[in-house]
Amino acid sequence: MALNGTERGRSMRFSYASETMTPEQPLFMHGFGHRTGKSVGVLDELYVKVTLLEANKRLLIVTLDALGSDISFVNGVKDALQERFGLQHEDVLINFSHTHYSVFLTGEDTSRRLPGLYSIAQNGWSDRNDGLDYAEDVKLFRHILDIIVRLVDDCSRNMIEGELQVGSIQSDFAVSRRRPDGKGGVEWKPWKPYYEGEIDKELLVLKLTDSGGAVKGILYNYGCHPTGMMDYMKFSNDFVGHASSFLEAEFPGAFAMFLQGCGGELKPRMGADGDQFRPLSYEEITEAGQGLGREIADLLRVGEFRTVNCAFRTALLEPLLYTEQTSASFYEPMAHSEDSSPFYRGAARRTIAAIEDGSIQDRLPHYIALWHLDADTRLVAMEGEVSTEYSLLIKRLLKPCTTLTLGYTNGVCSYIPTRKMIAEEGYEAACNFFFNLRGNFVPEIEDIIVGQIVRGEQALSELCLLDPGVDPL
Repeated sequence: MALNGTERGRSMRFSYASETMTPEQPLFMHGFGHRTGKSVGVLDELYVKVTLLEANKRLLIVTLDALGSDISFVNGVKDALQERFGLQHEDVLINFSHTHYSVFLTGEDTSRRLPGLYSIAQNGWSDRNDGLDYAEDVKLFRHILDIIVRLVDDCSRNMIEGELQVGSIQSDFAVSRRRPDGKGGVEWKPWKPYYEGEIDKELLVLKLTDSGGAVKGILYNYGCHPTGMMDYMKFSNDFVGHASSFLEAEFPGAFAMFLQGCGGELKPRMGADGDQFRPLSYEEITEAGQGLGREIADLLRVGEFRTVNCAFRTALLEPLLYTEQTSASFYEPMAHSEDSSPFYRGAARRTIAAIEDGSIQDRLPHYIALWHLDADTRLVAMEGEVSTEYSLLIKRLLKPCTTLTLGYTNGVCSYIPTRKMIAEEGYEAACNFFFNLRGNFVPEIEDIIVGQIVRGEQALSELCLLDPGVDPL
């Protein structure tokens, strides 16, 4: 466990910057198994955004309009930021919007690369774990790294005095796609809206204001899958981009940044149509994003905000999550059945081959970042497609603190289901074999995750009490 945060902090400074990362040429996008070719145009620009916060220490948040990345990408970026700016790994969050109309990113370290399946240069999904050419992926990594370094350098040179505040409302923007089937499982072929399902509806906003009180930064946190559109062959940042554009138009001179939450099983409610989900037109997804932006704008204008008395402490954890020891024979029917989609057949064949040659993984290192922003404000950021059930659990665990919960942060490795979801099965619990994992996660991963968060929370609290340079507030 890496811990950091040892100096007294009261006043704060901040800065922010952004730049487009939209590819200039067609690439094979990630996110949908039925894609059979490269992208064919652009609906929206894709962005890299950074926010740098400084009080007793510096914290950096990077967001990217990408489906996600492996640890090779994340550690490559963090290593470069540490070398150039002295930012420790635990002091940097890399959060992915998880738009399904973009790419999945990797880096240069082959030992931490997600094996097989995907490269931006391919024209379709692979059914082998070897033979992919990552030259174009590495070029893209270097290009995006250059952007991030340039943006952080710009922020470092343009810090302004200000204040950080936090506020929240309840939003019905998202709905669960895990409707119970009445037999102890869930309906998922196809997914069906579960309107009564308990989800984390909290829409949290971190507001950055300058010394004159003007709104300069709007960091909004909510969990929902950006997967709603029918046009799946063009680059887009989905509802996220339209919400941010709306906010920046409503508050001229302000910067909007989306922090993807724990929305592994959540979809935009606008796409829920009675007993099914329907794909949305570009106009509808624009309307949905603007509606989310309007909720945030109303909160900023008339809602209650509390000042964050900035004294930063951070920890980065990396527990191991274990899978069942599923045999190769389990995947044989899927690998050869015409009832399986080509994507599923290819994934099953890759898994069988990996089990037979010993390259399959039966445990997964899992990043969990804990940030104390002050005595009453927490941020918990987890790698992977994290269930909304974890968000609810973590917020109950850390009460009475205000807690932002992020998924899709510091890598997107697989879904991260709860014990309840593993028992119910369904897509989010049963698709580990897509990601070179041997089988479904064991139910005890929930205990591992919660135990690690409790351990990290205790360590950071003790750091505050033991070090006289940090006020307990």
